[in-house]
Amino acid sequence: MVDQGEAHRHGLLQSAIEEFLEGTRSLANLVGSVGSGALGAMPEPLPATVTRMLMSLQQLIEHAPPLTAELEILVQELHAKRLTVQALQAELSAFDHQLGVLESSLAPLESWVHQWARLRESLTETLRSTPPEPASPAD
Repeated sequence: MVDQGEAHRHGLLQSAIEEFLEGTRSLANLVGSVGSGALGAMPEPLPATVTRMLMSLQQLIEHAPPLTAELEILVQELHAKRLTVQALQAELSAFDHQLGVLESSLAPLESWVHQWARLRESLTETLRSTPPEPASPAD
């Protein structure tokens, strides 16, 4: 679902693009109306070039609405990717917490293993250092 702030942002984007298109239309119309009298006074290759430029500008304006839709789709896809990253961050945070609990649970076991190793080493040294006592002869 799109929240209200995001809808407002899309509305601002749409209105900014519409404002740009309207300004471009006005410019094209103004250049076309002002330049129509001047086109007759110019040498031949120039009026054709200016006319093609104005027609290209007009075609650009006509193709702009699909650009707006594509941009909206791109913004929606980026938002979806950000939501995916946020979900992954939450999963990783939960996994990190689980690993922390496991690590702290294993700490006493690790301590006991070290104590057992020291006890074993000490018993081994004690048994090696004391020579076995001879068995007493039976009377």
